[in-house]
Amino acid sequence: MTAFLFVPGENCGARVNLKREHFSSCEDELLICCSRVNLLPKHKQELDAILRKPIDWQVVLDKSWWHRVRPLMNRHLSQLDAGLVPQAVLEAFAIQANELEQRSCRLMEQLRNVCTLLSQAELPVITFKGPTLAMDAFGALGLRECGDLDLLIRPQDFRRVRKLLIDHGFACLWDQLETKHKRQLFACEFRSSAVELDIHWDLAPPWLNFKVDFEHLWERGEPVFEELPLARKLQPEDSLEILSMHGSRHWWDRLRWICDLAELVNSDRITAWHRFYNKDSESHCVRSVWLGLWLASELLDAKLPVDILKAIEKSPAVARMASQVSCWLKEGEAAANNRNLSDRFLFRMRLCDRWQDRLLQIGSYLRNRPSRSLNWNS
Repeated sequence: MTAFLFVPGENCGARVNLKREHFSSCEDELLICCSRVNLLPKHKQELDAILRKPIDWQVVLDKSWWHRVRPLMNRHLSQLDAGLVPQAVLEAFAIQANELEQRSCRLMEQLRNVCTLLSQAELPVITFKGPTLAMDAFGALGLRECGDLDLLIRPQDFRRVRKLLIDHGFACLWDQLETKHKRQLFACEFRSSAVELDIHWDLAPPWLNFKVDFEHLWERGEPVFEELPLARKLQPEDSLEILSMHGSRHWWDRLRWICDLAELVNSDRITAWHRFYNKDSESHCVRSVWLGLWLASELLDAKLPVDILKAIEKSPAVARMASQVSCWLKEGEAAANNRNLSDRFLFRMRLCDRWQDRLLQIGSYLRNRPSRSLNWNS
């Protein structure tokens, strides 16, 4: 599959090569080449060609940290012939990958503990991203960087969940904030000596207008642990939507979020592709899914159905957003300071599936996205 984007109406008759235009440095090329579980013969040839160029290995180390792809870098660089990569770099990646794998194993253990706690209180819960995604999409805990646990609950259960976690030694981040107006509208963070939890009752601020129906997600979900029927993980198609919402909300500025989609697609666990043709889908995130899939296909060779690719190619908005995302990806950590209001506003407008969603976006920007709080104690 060629890594080209056609941009109708902007550069008619021409194609934009994302990799060549925005990732011209050998350090960026190396990260993209290695940000996948398996290297095909063509990827190995690319890797061999990249390693013949002068590489700033400190830049590679720094960018792999930002993009959260250190386990995959270690997986592929450690298999190369001696002398192609400095020994100090190999040792650094090996140490980091080992520490991250141990962390993921601890997270899986803590996930079982928290799910057991909630199940005993008869509180249904959905886990997403984190170690369950590592196993389902990457095939091993040690191949995906995981920092915390993300859990989705019913909005009406938050008070009970909050009390239960506090009673069992967790600190609620809300209690440490100077003002309630800094609280997120859709999640709350809890911390213990063993783990950090992000407890969600929604997955984005209301002004993004992504729709999340817990009951539908839970009914379609799959058991995480056989002995805990109230604890479930997302169905693959739902996981694809949630990952796309998350990546779009964060401007897709980390390769790991694109890699998550690519590996989920390549795992062949997604079968109901018809869900992503309908612009009136229940979640209002078709363009987010299309953008994520297009990035996964163009940058990381995700194996998309031909019909999906054809549908995406008919959307000039997706092409424009993909070009913008590739610029932000190249900038890495600096992108957060370089994203101007105009670019962000246009990106959000193009992301909307429906005209009424754009009205919410416009209203939000006119209000300068004010912080609002939810008083769960009242």
